[in-house]
Amino acid sequence: MEHSTNASGSGQEETVVSPTGHSEEFVQQRVSNPTKEAWILDSLKKRRTEFLHKQQIRAFVGTWNVNGKAPPADLGQLTAWLGFVPDNEVELDKLPELVVLGFQELDVRAEAFVYNNSVKDMEWTEAVEQSMGMAKQKLVKVASKQLIGMFIMVYVRTDMVEVVTGVQMASVGCGIMGVVGNKGAVAVRLTFRDTPMCFVCAHLAHDGAQVERRNAQFHDLSRRLAFAGSAADADPLTPSADVVGSGATEADRMHSVFDHSYVVWFGDLNYRLAIDTGDMDEILARGEHRALLGLDQLQIVRMNKQAFAGFEEGHVDFAPTYKYIVGTSEYDARRRPAWCDRVLWWTRPGCEDGVQSEAYESVDSVCTSDHKPVRAQLGLDVWRVDVERRRAVFLEVLRELDRYENECIPTANVEATNVDFGDVYFGRAVRRQLRVGNSGQVALEYGFVATPNRAAVAPGWLRISPEHGMLLPGQSVDVELVISVDERTSAPLSTRQEDLDDILVLHLTRGRDYFIQVRGAYQVSVYGMSLDVLVHCKGAVRNMTRADFEQCLRSGQFSVPRSMWLLIDFLSRYGVDRGLTLFNYTGDSVLGRRIREWLDTDQALDPGAILQWPEGSDAQGSSRMSLTDQTLVASAISDIDVLAPSTAEALEQLSLGTWTPTPMRAESDSESEPDLEPDPHRHLSSGQAAEAIAGRAAHDAGVDTVASCLVELLRALPSPLVPTALYSACIEAGGHSRAAALEALEVLPPGNLNVLVYLLAFLREAVERGATAAARVARVFAPALLRPPVGHVRVDAEDGYAETFVLYLLQ
Repeated sequence: MEHSTNASGSGQEETVVSPTGHSEEFVQQRVSNPTKEAWILDSLKKRRTEFLHKQQIRAFVGTWNVNGKAPPADLGQLTAWLGFVPDNEVELDKLPELVVLGFQELDVRAEAFVYNNSVKDMEWTEAVEQSMGMAKQKLVKVASKQLIGMFIMVYVRTDMVEVVTGVQMASVGCGIMGVVGNKGAVAVRLTFRDTPMCFVCAHLAHDGAQVERRNAQFHDLSRRLAFAGSAADADPLTPSADVVGSGATEADRMHSVFDHSYVVWFGDLNYRLAIDTGDMDEILARGEHRALLGLDQLQIVRMNKQAFAGFEEGHVDFAPTYKYIVGTSEYDARRRPAWCDRVLWWTRPGCEDGVQSEAYESVDSVCTSDHKPVRAQLGLDVWRVDVERRRAVFLEVLRELDRYENECIPTANVEATNVDFGDVYFGRAVRRQLRVGNSGQVALEYGFVATPNRAAVAPGWLRISPEHGMLLPGQSVDVELVISVDERTSAPLSTRQEDLDDILVLHLTRGRDYFIQVRGAYQVSVYGMSLDVLVHCKGAVRNMTRADFEQCLRSGQFSVPRSMWLLIDFLSRYGVDRGLTLFNYTGDSVLGRRIREWLDTDQALDPGAILQWPEGSDAQGSSRMSLTDQTLVASAISDIDVLAPSTAEALEQLSLGTWTPTPMRAESDSESEPDLEPDPHRHLSSGQAAEAIAGRAAHDAGVDTVASCLVELLRALPSPLVPTALYSACIEAGGHSRAAALEALEVLPPGNLNVLVYLLAFLREAVERGATAAARVARVFAPALLRPPVGHVRVDAEDGYAETFVLYLLQ
């Protein structure tokens, strides 16, 4: 126990617990809420040099795309890549404190996308450790993580193991459909002494024309890679909340990649040269590769802040690392050479100059892959915290806060009391800023508070950031207000039962309240509309009033929503019938918005615009009645027995030429109903379709976009097609048998059954005709059909059971 004079300067002593520095009573008196904690942490950050002590360590970072090859029989090639392995006796202080190795395309087998086994990573781990020779005795592996072809390993020098804590691993796939792990990243975070750092091994989209996709994948990975938080893991440059009080601020949140002092991002980033100058071979033959660096896409996007903004890289003084003829150091003339394999780093503000590049090079002598391995040696500044000195600085900050609080009552200047968001669309966030300034003479604590009519500070469709804070005199903050309508909040908005209109209450501690009206014009959409409403809609929903919806719900209904029919009919005509693949690509976001607009305004999908056909070309595409047309059922729910007596029978009979319900028109009072039955059209023979699919490039961006719209329509349902009440039973059935899967759906509501049968009819046809694979359908549609209830605790095998459940339904 230690003693310290209290912050009020009274001369009395109070007990303070070391090392965090404060008794519970003291903290409650001086730090009453999270808003004050945030202000105190910011003040401590500004004075961090008074309690932090710096040390420099070395980190070896290596990356290699091994092209699916086994480790070289000659381990000397691996030793040459590592570089730090001594020829004779190992001197501990000559070895780097950290060794981080990353691989790409470790496993390119087709089964690697389905089965998660560790054969390849064990094989390469053993080879790497053998190539280290005697140096391996001085290094300890603290982490490794594999995701299909990506693999990361982290070693720590034996004398530093005790100062490395908080080791965690994470992986995220962003390949096919944005989730499959053929592309993505594996990451390891750790704290060295009191300095957190993160290492990310990534493999981004290939092909020179995919630069925007690579940029998007970088931002996606930055957002999705996350680690469990704890007060002990907090950056010492922003001392943890445990120093200030409860510790809840850090312990209750996830850490992102950028919640670290340093981020080292490396791997096959796949950025190419922007253009072909025509004389690249001669330039490379003369060893003048630096003349081509101005065409490097990665340097261009960094300069334009499109991706990797704020990242730094060592001087690139080596030849392009891709693409070589395997077994040689000669470039493959069929591909434009490029610096695909890179090592970059980012430093948190306040840690500038904390990373120094000591060496950065490729290893030309290693020839077993079409990539050359790359290595970098970095000098990293790490910190040790002087806890006692930090406590003293903390007490001084508290005294400063007390002085401000005792001067006068807080007053604020709120820029606007009416915030208009304009048109708001489903799934598209709209942002506005509200400036709040401290116009008084004392520290101002502000916060948005709940109202008598609402337990939360804002409705579910509105986010406020920050919800609370503290401002010193003269300071101001831009509060971000974000309206985002999703499947959780869309149902009452979709039928005009509610509007985007609310009153927020901004409360000042020991001061007045400010009332701020927020409003927006929600553009009603079939996306986010419940299934029982969708099946009643027979025209454009965009401009329907609340009375229109009430009348619509009292009229007849279709067995499947018209919007879903339009999408599936298009995919059947212009996707399956034309021999194109489905559900492998996400399509074009701009075109996707246009398709949504057509659906919301009940316009036919324009094949010419979607497929970008030349004006005057044949827009019919095919002339047979597709399976989607045959299975469109427009009977009312009261006539559900027209379909099949049970779920099992409906699914068992679902095949071409067997179970074919007669299309019927929806019931109507007086208005004429739209004719949903299309004109017959011609289709490719099965042989032609198979030949087209075999080309692997047989896909169309427009068809891909329509397919994505179909998946998103299912995901946007406020209640999924398979109700959440059946989720556990369906997951359990996925681990047993097809019979169990059918039994789990026996209590499926009739309306949901109609739509599910219709959807499966199309998906089965697509699989049978080679437009997609059953496993792909299961992976894409399982999250759309099966959604866990709120509060559900997921288990590791759950996604696999969900996919197997969908596979059973496709059989």
